[in-house]
Amino acid sequence: MGIKRLTRRCDFFRSLARCHQAGMTPDQGLDLWAGQLPERKRGPFKSTAQQVRAGQTLHQAGTRSGILLPWEARLLAIGSAHGRLDRVLDDLAGYHQHTANWWSRLRMRLLFPVGILILGFLTLPLPRLFAGQLSLSSYLLQNLVLAVILVLLWTLAGTARVQQWFSALLLRCRPVSNPAWQYQRYRFLQQLASLYNAGMTILEALPLAVQHCEPAWLQRQWSMIETAVREGSGISEALHRYQALDDTGFALLHSGEASGRLGEMLDRVTEQLGKRVALWLDSLVEWLPRLAYILVLILLLGL
Repeated sequence: MGIKRLTRRCDFFRSLARCHQAGMTPDQGLDLWAGQLPERKRGPFKSTAQQVRAGQTLHQAGTRSGILLPWEARLLAIGSAHGRLDRVLDDLAGYHQHTANWWSRLRMRLLFPVGILILGFLTLPLPRLFAGQLSLSSYLLQNLVLAVILVLLWTLAGTARVQQWFSALLLRCRPVSNPAWQYQRYRFLQQLASLYNAGMTILEALPLAVQHCEPAWLQRQWSMIETAVREGSGISEALHRYQALDDTGFALLHSGEASGRLGEMLDRVTEQLGKRVALWLDSLVEWLPRLAYILVLILLLGL
């Protein structure tokens, strides 16, 4: 899912949560949200509001109108059934906000190194241009092709497919300390916490949370957690055994499991993982300008 869409979904769920907390019905919240959108984008939300007024639930109408993803609808159905709809709406808004912030921060912090590279590529042909070895039209055409490539790469960097490819590439490295593992752990545990806090038992929540992970081999590995819990293992022990928790997360969750505060500790572990992912992104963008300097220097020395 792209950055703009993630941000819109965050605003949508947050708006519904505020409306619900203010005592408004779901159809009123949908009408209020639709009123903030351009005319051409109001249709699905107006249609959902009408279906809700006709007697359908929010998750049923939202799925039918296409405004909810299957896993979002599932969470809303569970939250509604257990009287925790406001909590689920806040969880959905928080998840989309964190994900959008991470990718947006990465893309915006890339501006400076990309600018350095552009400057390097623009200046490299200048000696040949002034020496008459390169015509002005060839120089402009070369820069036009470069501009098109950069705009294309910049656009692709915000798409879901590129984000998934980047994550899958890092996961192939396999060490559990690598950032892709931390990101998948965050997605899995955030979904598990949301399902559990919405009213499901851990055994009910585990197979649904696993479906939220990727790639398939990771789903197969973490699906063994449910088997371990059914065989008598504690949830913290099973998560740790199959590398869904590190040592720190295990200690926190084990204490929550023993004290009856499992939901609270799941939230805390998820929050810590989110901070680690953000820290890794900050480290990455701190090194990218240096790599850009080295690349430009190599090009200049080669010239």
